Amino acid sequence: MTRPESAPSARIDAFVSVITVVDVDVDDVRGTVLETQRMLERHYTNYELIVVDNGLRPETVAALRELLTDIPCVRILRLSRRFPYDTALFSGIESAIGDYVVVFEAGRDPLTLIPSFVAALMSGHDIVQGLSTTRIGGSPLHRAGRSLFYWYNKQALRIVIPDRATYFTGFTRRAVNSLSSSDRQYRYLRHLMRHIGNSIFDLSYAPRTVSAPRRSLFSAAHDAVEMVTSYSVRPLRVVSATGIAVAALNLLYAIYVVVTFLSADGVERGWTTTNLQLAVMFFVLVLVLAVISEYIARLLAESRREPAYFVMEELTSDRVLADETRRNIV
Repeated sequence: MTRPESAPSARIDAFVSVITVVDVDVDDVRGTVLETQRMLERHYTNYELIVVDNGLRPETVAALRELLTDIPCVRILRLSRRFPYDTALFSGIESAIGDYVVVFEAGRDPLTLIPSFVAALMSGHDIVQGLSTTRIGGSPLHRAGRSLFYWYNKQALRIVIPDRATYFTGFTRRAVNSLSSSDRQYRYLRHLMRHIGNSIFDLSYAPRTVSAPRRSLFSAAHDAVEMVTSYSVRPLRVVSATGIAVAALNLLYAIYVVVTFLSADGVERGWTTTNLQLAVMFFVLVLVLAVISEYIARLLAESRREPAYFVMEELTSDRVLADETRRNIV
């Protein structure tokens, strides 16, 4: 799609919150914070930079503490432990107070495009979704699994997630409120933003680097199962229908065995047929039990009402507002 025009050189009278999640895999966190803060200061009269610490090294945290005495409008949310990336993102989204909120991946997304995202939001779009112009990284199995997951969302949930969707996204306050209203234990940002139904503008861009998988293939498959069981009962209905179909076939087979036994003398059933029947039955039974177990686990997790994340500490700049006369009511 056509990229909206970048913000003009004059500072815009808007409150913009920018969020990034950093961990031990992010290089030069201090440089990223400085570059982002300076860019926001040039473009907006009011802003905040929210840095979510999702497992930084102690020396990196110490360097950020010192930095907060020199630069304004920066908040650091230190999570109690390392959480899934989407969970860490939502900790920042739910604490943001800006009229417009932009999420970016440190070291991967170009900071110069943040004004373009904000401009698209100010033009009337609720959500701006970044789409990579280059193929997202990962092994063939990662890419196949991602395509399968997106295909399932499209077919079962009628939610279309582009194959090259990234975490570089922008939200209006209305969209943030919609995202935050969900009480689900596990939330996947790129799925949920298209689930809530707000208007979405897709913005194509070239990332600084090709994104590598943030998790192992097993972890990605586990997250996919979490999402599937959280947002849809389709798997439960599929295995229920499969169980009924197999049960019906076995009933027909039982009738066939009885009729054959009564109509012919000395008929012996082969061990292949018997073992094949037992194998199919046990496979379906185990499949049904596995899916039911997943849903029971989801019900248990939701019934506990435990927070999805825990903020251990919040560090703030000595000056938290660029324009201290402004009042923003959320």
